[in-house]
Amino acid sequence: MIAYSRTIGERVRSWLGTLASAERGVSALEFALVAPLFLFIVVGGLELGYTSYVKAMLEGEMQRVGRSRTMETASSDEQRAFLQKRVVDAVHTLAPNAEVTFSRKVYRDYTGAMTGKEPFKDANGNGICDAKEVYEDLNNNGVWGDAGIEGSDGGARDIVVFTASIDYERLLSANLLGWTRSAKLQAKTALRNQPFDQQATRPERTCR
Repeated sequence: MIAYSRTIGERVRSWLGTLASAERGVSALEFALVAPLFLFIVVGGLELGYTSYVKAMLEGEMQRVGRSRTMETASSDEQRAFLQKRVVDAVHTLAPNAEVTFSRKVYRDYTGAMTGKEPFKDANGNGICDAKEVYEDLNNNGVWGDAGIEGSDGGARDIVVFTASIDYERLLSANLLGWTRSAKLQAKTALRNQPFDQQATRPERTCR
């Protein structure tokens, strides 16, 4: 009777031990299933936060540079180089290896900067300058189209769209998320030059 009781006790202990091992196995399996998702969320959150921070810094610095460029003296090569260096230095505080490039485009007014096309009298309402319709040749190239002039600072009262583009390495390895190792960001600022003189007139021409 005593031997039989011991056998039952040993079986119970064995069963409890097996159950405990099984629970540990389940916990390990659950961790294996949850860990990749958790890591994905953590890495993705860090990367998105870093990108947002870099973008906010770039846009803020571009706004400050844009305000400086409205000064009459801002069109000089020395002033432009100084302002661009400010942006580069600010970017490199967060992304030391970032490549920063700049471009600028001049428009006669904010409408041209928004639409990108030279204004014209759309007599037939088809949205295209044709059929001898009159347009304002803002860039004076004899062809209706892009309203902007690349690489120019413009004159008095003109709108200058100043663009900074950066190519930088991500904060963490992007292979886990399927992203490329590098990322690109861009910020623009558009401000009118000071009225230190009369705005230059632009010729009117007709479309074919």
